[in-house]
Amino acid sequence: MASNESLQTFKHSDKETDTFLKNVEQLNVDSSYYLTVLAGEDNSAKKAFLKKVKQKFGDQLEVIDLRDVVTAVEDESYEKIDEMIASLDSKKYVWLSHGDELDGVYTAYSSSVQRYATPQEKYLIRHITSTEKVYFISFEDRSAVTNFLRRHTQTLITFEYPSSLLGRLKQITLNGSSFSSHRQAIT
Repeated sequence: MASNESLQTFKHSDKETDTFLKNVEQLNVDSSYYLTVLAGEDNSAKKAFLKKVKQKFGDQLEVIDLRDVVTAVEDESYEKIDEMIASLDSKKYVWLSHGDELDGVYTAYSSSVQRYATPQEKYLIRHITSTEKVYFISFEDRSAVTNFLRRHTQTLITFEYPSSLLGRLKQITLNGSSFSSHRQAIT
């Protein structure tokens, strides 16, 4: 599949989520890839979604933490991405957690006004688009989803806290270390 012309977007709480999983299971990715981006801070909802994905796909799902793959050293990241892709030969579904690492978390430029794809992100997406698998990439920060990534994504599912009082209470942290970016999200 080449660049994406229409991005399907919905919230994790929508009824379309269950239908989406059924459709993904029936996808024929023999000549293409399928990329789903999961973006938002509601990690408990993401864990529940991951549990559904694990139940649906079972042994065909591989869960990989991108913190173990992406580093500040580009060549080292490229080697690890190559090793990761090579190790997935028998798996059809891949869950990549901590996608924020692709956005340059390690560079300390997370408060810039405009986000561009890092070399590591471009390299990973190039590999994803050349395989015949279904990928899920999980981002905590919605603004970490770059335009480059959106162009190669077929589905975007947002995981935001509810706007109710209880939902707002879930956003409070004890140490205050999880302040969101003031930059506008492009999703």
